[in-house]
Amino acid sequence: MNDLPHPPTAPHRRPTIIVGGGPGGAMTAWTLARTGYEVLLIDAKTFPRPKPCAGWITRAALRDMELDETSYPHLLTPITRVAIGLEEGLQVTQWPEAVSYGILRRELDDLLLRRAKAAGAEVRLGCRVDRVELCSDEVIIHSGTNSIRGSLVVGAGGAACPVARAAEGKSFWKQRTRVGSQMSETHIGHHLLEQSGLGTGMPVLFPEPECDGYAWYFTKGDYLNIGVGALAGGLAIPLRRQRFLERLIRSGILPSSWKLSPFIGHSYAVWRGLRHPLAGPRHLLVGDAAGLAHDFSGEGIGPAVQSGLLAAAFIRSGAFRHPSPGSSMDPYTQSLAKLQGNGLFSAMGGFLERLPLPVRRSMVHHLCRSPWLRRRLVLEGAFLGKEL
Repeated sequence: MNDLPHPPTAPHRRPTIIVGGGPGGAMTAWTLARTGYEVLLIDAKTFPRPKPCAGWITRAALRDMELDETSYPHLLTPITRVAIGLEEGLQVTQWPEAVSYGILRRELDDLLLRRAKAAGAEVRLGCRVDRVELCSDEVIIHSGTNSIRGSLVVGAGGAACPVARAAEGKSFWKQRTRVGSQMSETHIGHHLLEQSGLGTGMPVLFPEPECDGYAWYFTKGDYLNIGVGALAGGLAIPLRRQRFLERLIRSGILPSSWKLSPFIGHSYAVWRGLRHPLAGPRHLLVGDAAGLAHDFSGEGIGPAVQSGLLAAAFIRSGAFRHPSPGSSMDPYTQSLAKLQGNGLFSAMGGFLERLPLPVRRSMVHHLCRSPWLRRRLVLEGAFLGKEL
Protein backbone atom coordinates (compact mmCIF):
# COMPACT_ATOMS: atom_id res chain seq x y z
CA MET A 1 0.00 0.00 0.00
CA ASN A 2 2.96 2.35 0.51
CA ASP A 3 3.94 2.22 -3.17
CA LEU A 4 0.78 3.76 -4.64
CA PRO A 5 1.13 6.97 -6.67
CA HIS A 6 1.12 10.35 -5.00
CA PRO A 7 -1.97 12.60 -5.28
CA PRO A 8 -2.46 14.78 -8.34
CA THR A 9 -0.31 17.90 -8.45
CA ALA A 10 -3.37 20.18 -8.73
CA PRO A 11 -4.39 21.46 -5.29
CA HIS A 12 -7.43 19.80 -3.69
CA ARG A 13 -10.44 22.10 -3.71
CA ARG A 14 -11.97 20.33 -0.71
CA PRO A 15 -10.41 18.01 1.86
CA THR A 16 -11.03 14.38 2.57
CA ILE A 17 -13.01 14.41 5.81
CA ILE A 18 -12.59 11.66 8.37
CA VAL A 19 -15.25 11.36 11.07
CA GLY A 20 -13.76 9.60 14.10
CA GLY A 21 -10.31 9.69 15.67
CA GLY A 22 -9.91 6.06 16.74
CA PRO A 23 -7.35 3.69 15.17
CA GLY A 24 -9.24 3.35 11.87
CA GLY A 25 -9.68 7.07 11.35
CA ALA A 26 -6.21 7.98 12.58
CA MET A 27 -4.54 5.42 10.31
CA THR A 28 -6.50 6.69 7.29
CA ALA A 29 -5.59 10.29 8.12
CA TRP A 30 -1.91 9.51 8.71
CA THR A 31 -1.53 7.49 5.52
CA LEU A 32 -3.20 10.14 3.35
CA ALA A 33 -1.55 13.15 5.00
CA ARG A 34 1.97 11.84 4.68
CA THR A 35 1.45 11.36 0.93
CA GLY A 36 0.28 14.93 0.40
CA TYR A 37 -3.50 14.76 0.75
CA GLU A 38 -5.47 17.50 2.43
CA VAL A 39 -7.15 15.75 5.35
CA LEU A 40 -9.55 17.00 8.02
CA LEU A 41 -10.24 14.63 10.93
CA ILE A 42 -13.01 15.50 13.37
CA ASP A 43 -14.10 13.82 16.59
CA ALA A 44 -16.71 14.70 19.18
CA LYS A 45 -14.34 13.94 22.05
CA THR A 46 -11.12 15.57 23.20
CA PHE A 47 -8.05 13.33 23.38
CA PRO A 48 -6.75 11.53 25.30
CA ARG A 49 -10.17 10.20 26.28
CA PRO A 50 -11.39 7.08 28.10
CA LYS A 51 -12.37 4.35 25.67
CA PRO A 52 -14.29 1.19 26.63
CA CYS A 53 -12.01 -1.60 25.43
CA ALA A 54 -10.25 -4.63 26.88
CA GLY A 55 -7.02 -3.18 25.48
CA TRP A 56 -5.63 -6.31 23.88
CA ILE A 57 -3.83 -5.94 20.53
CA THR A 58 -2.19 -8.57 18.37
CA ARG A 59 1.36 -8.46 17.04
CA ALA A 60 -0.08 -8.15 13.53
CA ALA A 61 -2.02 -5.01 14.53
CA LEU A 62 1.10 -3.48 16.06
CA ARG A 63 2.99 -4.21 12.85
CA ASP A 64 0.22 -2.74 10.67
CA MET A 65 0.35 0.45 12.73
CA GLU A 66 4.12 0.58 12.10
CA LEU A 67 4.78 0.61 15.84
CA ASP A 68 7.74 -1.16 17.40
CA GLU A 69 7.27 -2.88 20.75
CA THR A 70 10.82 -1.92 21.75
CA SER A 71 10.18 1.81 21.34
CA TYR A 72 6.45 2.12 22.12
CA PRO A 73 6.34 5.04 24.58
CA HIS A 74 3.41 3.87 26.72
CA LEU A 75 2.21 0.83 28.62
CA LEU A 76 2.76 -2.33 26.59
CA THR A 77 2.35 -5.61 28.47
CA PRO A 78 3.62 -8.69 26.60
CA ILE A 79 1.18 -11.60 26.69
CA THR A 80 2.78 -15.04 26.77
CA ARG A 81 0.02 -16.82 28.71
CA VAL A 82 -3.76 -16.85 28.41
CA ALA A 83 -6.14 -18.72 30.70
CA ILE A 84 -9.74 -19.80 30.22
CA GLY A 85 -11.75 -19.97 33.42
CA LEU A 86 -14.00 -23.01 33.73
CA GLU A 87 -15.87 -24.28 36.78
CA GLU A 88 -13.13 -26.82 37.51
CA GLY A 89 -10.36 -24.22 37.33
CA LEU A 90 -8.12 -22.31 34.94
CA GLN A 91 -7.01 -23.87 31.65
CA VAL A 92 -3.69 -22.14 30.85
CA THR A 93 -2.01 -21.93 27.44
CA GLN A 94 1.56 -20.65 27.17
CA TRP A 95 3.82 -19.54 24.29
CA PRO A 96 7.61 -19.12 24.23
CA GLU A 97 7.31 -15.45 23.21
CA ALA A 98 4.73 -12.67 23.25
CA VAL A 99 1.76 -13.38 20.98
CA SER A 100 -0.13 -10.23 21.88
CA TYR A 101 0.08 -7.12 24.05
CA GLY A 102 -1.96 -5.27 26.62
CA ILE A 103 -2.32 -1.52 26.11
CA LEU A 104 -4.36 1.41 27.38
CA ARG A 105 -6.64 2.59 24.60
CA ARG A 106 -6.52 6.22 25.64
CA GLU A 107 -2.72 6.15 25.18
CA LEU A 108 -2.72 4.26 21.88
CA ASP A 109 -5.46 6.35 20.29
CA ASP A 110 -3.85 9.61 21.36
CA LEU A 111 -0.49 8.51 19.95
CA LEU A 112 -1.99 7.58 16.57
CA LEU A 113 -3.94 10.84 16.38
CA ARG A 114 -0.88 12.94 17.23
CA ARG A 115 1.09 11.10 14.57
CA ALA A 116 -1.57 11.88 11.96
CA LYS A 117 -1.50 15.55 12.96
CA ALA A 118 2.30 15.63 12.76
CA ALA A 119 2.04 14.23 9.21
CA GLY A 120 -0.10 17.18 8.17
CA ALA A 121 -3.69 16.21 8.93
CA GLU A 122 -5.89 18.92 10.40
CA VAL A 123 -7.53 17.62 13.58
CA ARG A 124 -10.60 19.20 15.16
CA LEU A 125 -11.60 17.73 18.51
CA GLY A 126 -14.79 18.43 20.43
CA CYS A 127 -16.58 18.73 17.09
CA ARG A 128 -19.83 16.78 17.21
CA VAL A 129 -21.37 15.70 13.91
CA ASP A 130 -25.13 16.20 13.82
CA ARG A 131 -25.82 15.19 10.24
CA VAL A 132 -24.00 14.03 7.12
CA GLU A 133 -25.13 14.80 3.57
CA LEU A 134 -23.74 12.58 0.82
CA CYS A 135 -24.25 14.61 -2.35
CA SER A 136 -23.35 13.71 -5.91
CA ASP A 137 -20.38 16.09 -6.05
CA GLU A 138 -19.45 16.65 -2.38
CA VAL A 139 -20.14 15.78 1.23
CA ILE A 140 -21.47 18.21 3.82
CA ILE A 141 -20.89 17.68 7.53
CA HIS A 142 -23.27 19.60 9.79
CA SER A 143 -21.93 20.41 13.27
CA GLY A 144 -24.05 22.80 15.29
CA THR A 145 -24.45 25.95 13.20
CA ASN A 146 -21.40 25.12 11.07
CA SER A 147 -21.16 23.21 7.81
CA ILE A 148 -17.97 21.54 6.61
CA ARG A 149 -17.66 20.62 2.94
CA GLY A 150 -15.35 17.97 1.56
CA SER A 151 -14.68 15.90 -1.51
CA LEU A 152 -15.48 12.64 0.29
CA VAL A 153 -15.85 11.31 3.83
CA VAL A 154 -14.50 8.31 5.71
CA GLY A 155 -16.83 7.02 8.41
CA ALA A 156 -14.65 5.99 11.36
CA GLY A 157 -17.00 7.00 14.15
CA GLY A 158 -17.63 3.58 15.65
CA ALA A 159 -20.87 1.63 15.85
CA ALA A 160 -22.98 4.80 15.94
CA CYS A 161 -21.08 6.51 13.13
CA PRO A 162 -23.16 9.29 11.52
CA VAL A 163 -21.61 8.54 8.12
CA ALA A 164 -22.85 4.95 8.28
CA ARG A 165 -26.30 6.16 9.31
CA ALA A 166 -26.39 8.59 6.39
CA ALA A 167 -25.28 5.89 3.94
CA GLU A 168 -27.41 3.00 5.19
CA GLY A 169 -30.48 4.77 6.58
CA LYS A 170 -32.92 2.66 8.58
CA SER A 171 -31.05 -0.54 7.74
CA PHE A 172 -28.01 0.69 9.69
CA TRP A 173 -28.38 -1.87 12.50
CA LYS A 174 -30.88 -4.31 11.04
CA GLN A 175 -28.38 -6.24 8.93
CA ARG A 176 -25.72 -6.48 11.65
CA THR A 177 -25.00 -8.99 14.40
CA ARG A 178 -24.81 -6.83 17.50
CA VAL A 179 -22.83 -7.24 20.70
CA GLY A 180 -23.30 -5.41 23.98
CA SER A 181 -20.54 -5.01 26.55
CA GLN A 182 -19.53 -3.26 29.74
CA MET A 183 -16.02 -2.83 31.07
CA SER A 184 -14.04 -1.11 33.80
CA GLU A 185 -10.36 -0.16 33.84
CA THR A 186 -8.96 0.72 37.26
CA HIS A 187 -5.56 1.87 38.50
CA ILE A 188 -4.84 -0.64 41.28
CA GLY A 189 -1.04 -0.61 41.41
CA HIS A 190 1.39 -3.27 40.25
CA HIS A 191 2.29 -4.39 43.77
CA LEU A 192 -1.32 -5.08 44.76
CA LEU A 193 -2.05 -6.81 41.46
CA GLU A 194 0.94 -9.11 41.94
CA GLN A 195 -0.46 -10.16 45.31
CA SER A 196 -3.90 -10.94 43.90
CA GLY A 197 -5.14 -14.42 43.07
CA LEU A 198 -3.98 -14.36 39.43
CA GLY A 199 -0.85 -12.24 39.49
CA THR A 200 -0.22 -9.92 36.53
CA GLY A 201 0.01 -9.99 32.76
CA MET A 202 -2.19 -13.03 32.03
CA PRO A 203 -5.62 -12.41 30.46
CA VAL A 204 -8.27 -14.77 31.82
CA LEU A 205 -11.36 -15.42 29.70
CA PHE A 206 -14.58 -16.78 31.21
CA PRO A 207 -17.19 -18.20 28.79
CA GLU A 208 -20.67 -16.97 29.59
CA PRO A 209 -23.02 -19.72 30.88
CA GLU A 210 -25.33 -18.97 27.94
CA CYS A 211 -22.39 -19.55 25.54
CA ASP A 212 -23.14 -16.30 23.73
CA GLY A 213 -20.19 -14.26 24.94
CA TYR A 214 -17.44 -14.11 27.52
CA ALA A 215 -16.15 -12.11 30.45
CA TRP A 216 -12.52 -11.24 31.14
CA TYR A 217 -10.06 -10.31 33.87
CA PHE A 218 -6.87 -8.72 32.55
CA THR A 219 -4.06 -7.02 34.46
CA LYS A 220 -1.52 -4.82 32.69
CA GLY A 221 1.03 -2.64 34.43
CA ASP A 222 -0.77 -0.86 37.26
CA TYR A 223 -4.20 -1.45 35.74
CA LEU A 224 -6.98 -4.01 36.04
CA ASN A 225 -9.42 -4.36 33.15
CA ILE A 226 -12.64 -6.29 33.83
CA GLY A 227 -15.55 -6.66 31.44
CA VAL A 228 -18.20 -8.79 29.83
CA GLY A 229 -19.60 -8.89 26.30
CA ALA A 230 -22.32 -10.95 24.66
CA LEU A 231 -24.60 -11.06 21.65
CA ALA A 232 -27.57 -8.72 21.91
CA GLY A 233 -30.95 -10.21 22.73
CA GLY A 234 -29.91 -12.44 25.63
CA LEU A 235 -29.49 -11.77 29.34
CA ALA A 236 -29.01 -8.06 30.02
CA ILE A 237 -25.38 -6.95 30.25
CA PRO A 238 -25.73 -5.35 33.73
CA LEU A 239 -26.97 -8.69 35.10
CA ARG A 240 -24.05 -10.51 33.48
CA ARG A 241 -21.63 -7.98 34.93
CA GLN A 242 -22.99 -8.43 38.45
CA ARG A 243 -22.92 -12.21 38.13
CA PHE A 244 -19.29 -12.09 36.97
CA LEU A 245 -18.15 -9.77 39.76
CA GLU A 246 -19.77 -12.02 42.35
CA ARG A 247 -17.95 -15.00 40.85
CA LEU A 248 -14.59 -13.20 40.98
CA ILE A 249 -15.08 -12.15 44.60
CA ARG A 250 -16.38 -15.57 45.64
CA SER A 251 -13.39 -17.33 44.07
CA GLY A 252 -10.89 -14.97 45.72
CA ILE A 253 -9.64 -13.56 42.41
CA LEU A 254 -11.00 -10.06 43.05
CA PRO A 255 -10.61 -8.63 46.57
CA SER A 256 -13.91 -7.13 47.69
CA SER A 257 -11.99 -4.14 49.08
CA TRP A 258 -10.87 -2.96 45.63
CA LYS A 259 -12.87 -0.01 44.38
CA LEU A 260 -13.35 -0.38 40.64
CA SER A 261 -13.81 2.50 38.23
CA PRO A 262 -17.36 2.82 36.90
CA PHE A 263 -18.27 0.37 34.16
CA ILE A 264 -18.76 1.88 30.71
CA GLY A 265 -21.13 0.39 28.16
CA HIS A 266 -20.29 -0.16 24.51
CA SER A 267 -22.15 -1.69 21.56
CA TYR A 268 -20.72 -2.84 18.25
CA ALA A 269 -21.29 -5.31 15.43
CA VAL A 270 -19.28 -8.43 14.65
CA TRP A 271 -18.48 -9.51 11.12
CA ARG A 272 -20.76 -12.26 9.84
CA GLY A 273 -19.95 -11.99 6.17
CA LEU A 274 -20.51 -9.45 3.41
CA ARG A 275 -24.11 -8.19 3.56
CA HIS A 276 -24.09 -4.66 2.15
CA PRO A 277 -21.73 -2.16 0.48
CA LEU A 278 -19.27 -0.38 2.75
CA ALA A 279 -18.48 2.41 0.28
CA GLY A 280 -20.21 4.68 -2.20
CA PRO A 281 -19.23 7.45 -4.61
CA ARG A 282 -18.54 9.87 -1.74
CA HIS A 283 -17.90 7.71 1.33
CA LEU A 284 -16.07 4.72 2.80
CA LEU A 285 -16.62 3.02 6.16
CA VAL A 286 -13.85 1.62 8.37
CA GLY A 287 -13.61 -0.21 11.69
CA ASP A 288 -16.72 -0.52 13.85
CA ALA A 289 -18.59 1.81 11.50
CA ALA A 290 -18.34 -1.01 8.95
CA GLY A 291 -19.12 -3.75 11.50
CA LEU A 292 -15.71 -5.42 11.21
CA ALA A 293 -15.03 -6.69 14.75
CA HIS A 294 -13.96 -10.32 14.76
CA ASP A 295 -16.59 -12.86 15.70
CA PHE A 296 -16.08 -14.75 18.99
CA SER A 297 -13.30 -12.45 20.25
CA GLY A 298 -14.91 -9.10 19.43
CA GLU A 299 -11.43 -7.75 18.63
CA GLY A 300 -11.79 -4.55 16.68
CA ILE A 301 -8.44 -2.73 16.71
CA GLY A 302 -6.82 -4.95 14.08
CA PRO A 303 -9.75 -4.74 11.62
CA ALA A 304 -9.98 -0.97 12.19
CA VAL A 305 -6.31 -0.50 11.35
CA GLN A 306 -6.45 -2.75 8.28
CA SER A 307 -9.58 -1.08 6.95
CA GLY A 308 -8.08 2.37 7.55
CA LEU A 309 -5.02 1.47 5.51
CA LEU A 310 -7.19 -0.06 2.79
CA ALA A 311 -9.48 2.98 2.68
CA ALA A 312 -6.47 5.27 2.22
CA ALA A 313 -5.17 3.10 -0.61
CA PHE A 314 -8.51 3.17 -2.42
CA ILE A 315 -8.90 6.91 -1.93
CA ARG A 316 -5.52 7.42 -3.52
CA SER A 317 -6.44 5.20 -6.47
CA GLY A 318 -10.06 6.40 -6.79
CA ALA A 319 -11.10 2.81 -7.52
CA PHE A 320 -13.80 2.59 -4.85
CA ARG A 321 -16.37 4.78 -6.56
CA HIS A 322 -18.00 2.24 -8.87
CA PRO A 323 -19.06 -1.43 -8.62
CA SER A 324 -16.70 -4.04 -9.96
CA PRO A 325 -17.63 -5.47 -13.38
CA GLY A 326 -20.27 -8.16 -12.95
CA SER A 327 -20.82 -7.35 -9.26
CA SER A 328 -23.13 -5.13 -7.23
CA MET A 329 -20.32 -4.51 -4.73
CA ASP A 330 -17.60 -1.90 -5.03
CA PRO A 331 -13.92 -2.98 -5.08
CA TYR A 332 -13.27 -1.54 -1.60
CA THR A 333 -16.01 -3.65 -0.02
CA GLN A 334 -14.83 -6.76 -1.84
CA SER A 335 -11.22 -6.19 -0.78
CA LEU A 336 -12.30 -5.58 2.81
CA ALA A 337 -14.23 -8.86 2.83
CA LYS A 338 -11.09 -10.70 1.71
CA LEU A 339 -9.10 -9.09 4.51
CA GLN A 340 -11.62 -10.45 7.00
CA GLY A 341 -10.44 -13.98 6.26
CA ASN A 342 -12.04 -17.23 5.24
CA GLY A 343 -15.24 -16.74 7.25
CA LEU A 344 -14.75 -19.87 9.37
CA PHE A 345 -15.52 -18.22 12.70
CA SER A 346 -18.45 -16.24 11.32
CA ALA A 347 -19.95 -19.49 10.04
CA MET A 348 -19.24 -21.21 13.36
CA GLY A 349 -20.89 -18.38 15.28
CA GLY A 350 -24.09 -18.64 13.29
CA PHE A 351 -24.06 -22.44 13.61
CA LEU A 352 -23.57 -22.44 17.40
CA GLU A 353 -26.43 -20.00 17.94
CA ARG A 354 -28.88 -22.47 16.40
CA LEU A 355 -27.89 -25.34 18.69
CA PRO A 356 -29.71 -26.13 21.98
CA LEU A 357 -27.95 -24.61 24.99
CA PRO A 358 -26.82 -27.96 26.51
CA VAL A 359 -25.17 -28.89 23.21
CA ARG A 360 -23.47 -25.48 22.97
CA ARG A 361 -22.15 -25.79 26.50
CA SER A 362 -20.79 -29.25 25.83
CA MET A 363 -19.00 -28.06 22.67
CA VAL A 364 -17.56 -24.95 24.31
CA HIS A 365 -16.26 -26.88 27.30
CA HIS A 366 -14.72 -29.53 25.06
CA LEU A 367 -12.92 -26.86 23.03
CA CYS A 368 -11.63 -25.16 26.16
CA ARG A 369 -10.53 -28.33 27.97
CA SER A 370 -8.55 -29.78 25.07
CA PRO A 371 -5.02 -28.25 25.09
CA TRP A 372 -4.64 -28.52 21.31
CA LEU A 373 -8.11 -27.20 20.42
CA ARG A 374 -7.85 -24.45 23.01
CA ARG A 375 -4.53 -23.28 21.59
CA ARG A 376 -5.17 -23.64 17.86
CA LEU A 377 -8.88 -22.98 17.47
CA VAL A 378 -9.95 -20.83 20.41
CA LEU A 379 -6.89 -18.70 21.17
CA GLU A 380 -4.69 -18.61 18.07
CA GLY A 381 -7.64 -18.85 15.70
CA ALA A 382 -10.49 -16.84 17.22
CA PHE A 383 -8.52 -14.44 19.44
CA LEU A 384 -5.18 -13.97 17.68
CA GLY A 385 -6.55 -14.01 14.15
CA LYS A 386 -4.43 -16.80 12.68
CA GLU A 387 -5.89 -18.48 9.61
CA LEU A 388 -6.65 -22.16 10.16
